[in-house]
Amino acid sequence: MTGIFTNRAKRQSARGLLVHQIDVTLEGLAFALGAVVAPPIGDAEERANARASIAEIEHEGDDARSELSRVMLSRVVTPLDREDLFRASRSIDDVLNNTRDFVREMTMWRATGGSSCENGLQEAVSSLEKLREAVLLTDASEARNLCAAARKEAGKIRRSYQQGLKDLFAGELTMETLKTRDLLRRLDVIGLRLAEAADALLDGFIKRAL
Repeated sequence: MTGIFTNRAKRQSARGLLVHQIDVTLEGLAFALGAVVAPPIGDAEERANARASIAEIEHEGDDARSELSRVMLSRVVTPLDREDLFRASRSIDDVLNNTRDFVREMTMWRATGGSSCENGLQEAVSSLEKLREAVLLTDASEARNLCAAARKEAGKIRRSYQQGLKDLFAGELTMETLKTRDLLRRLDVIGLRLAEAADALLDGFIKRAL
C-alpha cells in the first residue's frame, strides 16, 4: 500500500507540466529575440546552427505537450477543466511552432527583423510570463487578473505589427520590405495564439470559482 502512494507522489502534476511547456516556449522566444538583436545573416554555418537550435527547442516543446496530455488523460481530477487545459496547451504549442518558423524564415531569407520584430517578441515574452505566473497561483481571482493582463500584452503585438507595416510601407518597396513584412505577420500570429491561451486559462479559472 505504501508503494502505491509513493508512486502517486512521484507523478508529475498537470500544473507543473504546463509550466514546463511554457518555460520551453519562453526559451524559444528568447532565442528568436536574440536572433533579431544579433541577426545570423553572414555565415551559412551560423544560420544552420540557429535553425537546428530552434528545432531542438521545438521538439522539447512537443515532448512537454505530449506528456501533459498523457497525464491529463490519466487523472480523475485536474487543476482546471481538461478542455481549457488542452486549449491552452495547444495554443502555447502554436506559439512555439510559429517562433520556430520565424527563426527558420529569418535565417533562410537572411532577414534582420528590425525594431518592430524585437518589440513584438518582447511583448510575447511578457505575455507568456504572466500566463506562467497565473498557472502557479492558487488564488483564482489573482490568476484571472494575470490572464487578463497577459491577453492585454498579447494585444500589443498586433499594434507592433501594424506599426511595423506602417513604417515599412512609408519607405521604398524592396526585397527587405517583403521579408520583414512576412516576419511581422508571423509575430502577429504568435500574438493571436497567446491571446487564445490566455482566454483558455481565464475560462478555466472562472469555472473553478463557480
